Amino acid sequence: MRYLLIQIALLLFGSISFCLTLDAQVKTKDSLSIQLKEVVVEADQQNISASVSTYFPTSKQKNASQSGIDLLNRMAIPQLALGAGTTINTVGNRPVAVFIDWLPATADDLKNMRTTDVKKVEYYDYPSDPRFLGNAHVVNFVMKRYEYGGYLKALGSERFMANDGQLNLFGKFQSKRFTFDLGLGASYSKSTHDFAESFETYRLPQNDGSEKTFRRTESVIAADKHNRLLWPTLKVVYNTDKITISNIVGAAFDHTPINNTTGTVGINPDKMDLTDFNKTEAMRQNSLSYSGNWNFILGKRNTINFNPVYSYTHSRQSSLYREGRAEFPNDAEDDSHSVRARLQFNHSFGNYGNLKIFCQGLFYRASTRYLGTADLHDRLTTYRIGPGLGYSLSRNKYYIYLGVGYNYDHSKYRQTIEHSTQPWADASVQYSFNGKNYISAEFHHMTSVPLSSYRSEAVVQSNPLMSYTGNPALKPYKSFDYGITYTCIPNSNFSFSVYATAWSVRDRYAFVYTPSSTGILRTIEQPMGGFTSLTTGAYGRVRLLQNRLQIAGLIEMPFCHNGEPFNSDHVDVNYSLQAYWYFGGWNIGAHYFSDKSAPGSEINGLWTKRRETYSLSIGWGNSSWNVSALIANPFTWSWKNSSNEMNSRYFDRKQFGYGVDSHCYVKLGASYVFGFGKHVKQNNEASRQNGAGSAILE
Repeated sequence: MRYLLIQIALLLFGSISFCLTLDAQVKTKDSLSIQLKEVVVEADQQNISASVSTYFPTSKQKNASQSGIDLLNRMAIPQLALGAGTTINTVGNRPVAVFIDWLPATADDLKNMRTTDVKKVEYYDYPSDPRFLGNAHVVNFVMKRYEYGGYLKALGSERFMANDGQLNLFGKFQSKRFTFDLGLGASYSKSTHDFAESFETYRLPQNDGSEKTFRRTESVIAADKHNRLLWPTLKVVYNTDKITISNIVGAAFDHTPINNTTGTVGINPDKMDLTDFNKTEAMRQNSLSYSGNWNFILGKRNTINFNPVYSYTHSRQSSLYREGRAEFPNDAEDDSHSVRARLQFNHSFGNYGNLKIFCQGLFYRASTRYLGTADLHDRLTTYRIGPGLGYSLSRNKYYIYLGVGYNYDHSKYRQTIEHSTQPWADASVQYSFNGKNYISAEFHHMTSVPLSSYRSEAVVQSNPLMSYTGNPALKPYKSFDYGITYTCIPNSNFSFSVYATAWSVRDRYAFVYTPSSTGILRTIEQPMGGFTSLTTGAYGRVRLLQNRLQIAGLIEMPFCHNGEPFNSDHVDVNYSLQAYWYFGGWNIGAHYFSDKSAPGSEINGLWTKRRETYSLSIGWGNSSWNVSALIANPFTWSWKNSSNEMNSRYFDRKQFGYGVDSHCYVKLGASYVFGFGKHVKQNNEASRQNGAGSAILE
């Protein structure tokens, strides 16, 4: 009943606000409006229209921000989730692609950004611009443009008590039509509090036809984990009035030399005494990558875009688990190659819309060797070819996008070959009421290629009662996204969004726990029962004291139905608050995030809850220097930060995660930017590039 009342209150809040805003707009005329192809009304620091929402950061927000993500948090854009970490999502938890001056950007690009050069931030739903590569939701940073020059930036931070830190060095130089970016980043972490404890229930059939229940409890006494990461990247951009060519080459070296835990295991009812366990793990992952983005304006309203991406990853991991006198060694080594490409032709019909015709492809090859409890050499090749077309139309207050296409998928694992052809479709309708109200509805249908590790036939034993394997016969599953969002910005001091989004899966594959008299084998089967995730919520932001004080808050209710083999329904309420106060060059921030519940992936049946976090920060900044200090969770001294729960017919697990994020810690950060040359032109920055991804079974 409590959750039903909350959901009704959210809907009433949205409906009442919607009606009041429309009524106010009927009675008053906008003081400033510009009519081009659609109505656009500027309210000091934001413009909102059917096809794009534009937000202008204040100088105080830019000077106080150390990175692009920090700037987005301070701007509190109503379509974006509050408190972004390393990724950016919509309020409905949809992924957002990030661009800087219409070129793809990553989280490291945003760290290295010179925030004082941000002119505006644009938000799009299903944009027609071909440079956005067909992404459904896009944030684009538009930077100041100058003739030539460059800058150097250093950014570093350290979390005390959490015992981790990072340092990024970046340089940009532009000469005539070329821009050269060089980035180098390093991070480390060293923790004795990063581990998990599990409580498991096994219901195993016996030879006499009965069923016996075992409860296994794994408790950690000591842990030690070290990690270090290094990434260099070089980027070259060639830009003319009709041609833009961006090429990025990068590498990443990720090493976890130590990840050890020791503790005790209790099994009831067979064993009355506790048994000692010890687990030692190590991991090394090296990757190389290339990413290109080539845009050509052909004339007569025609453009061509080509986006090739290649990555290679070598992974090596070792694990040895000892429980009493039993040992379970598991080593794996993997080489993976990934190639992705998208070729797109775009034609503008002027007032009659835009047409794009494209073909995108994916090729992935992995060679994985298992030694230990499994002795197997996996070889997997998979590729996808997907032609499609899209059409967008912008008329006055409306923006409509429709896209359709096919995906042909082919995979070969050892002697098993699977292939299928499935359609996909996109639809988005957006409407702007008098430039201050914006409503959007979307639908997306596609098929998803299974991870290569899920296809492995290797049978890996992790403890005396649990083994796991994959399924080479998996096929792509069908997924459906749909949602509606209403955003209102009646004036520069107030904005809010009300939203409902859902994601459902058909023909899905999922973990299935198959019992025997001696333990459980976790397999992957398809098709399993349906999976649906629904989130409803409301977000609001208010500015006070002549924009010196900004307060933002969000409340949402996630719901998840997880069918066979988990047969569970979950619902909860999450909320968060954020405030910033600016005075002179100083700023003070306060953040609170409640216990946050969310479903796991569609395959694992988990319901995850993260512990509440809260923090207080103070900082000072100008166009060159930025320094900040933050104290987080000062009254929380427990290292427990999350829980995962999963139930099935023969096996249940509840796992508690421990780490630094919910414990008290102090973070110090500083950045310095040195500019040189007559002028500086900003594009997106060089960043750490991702590898091909490992195919090792987990």
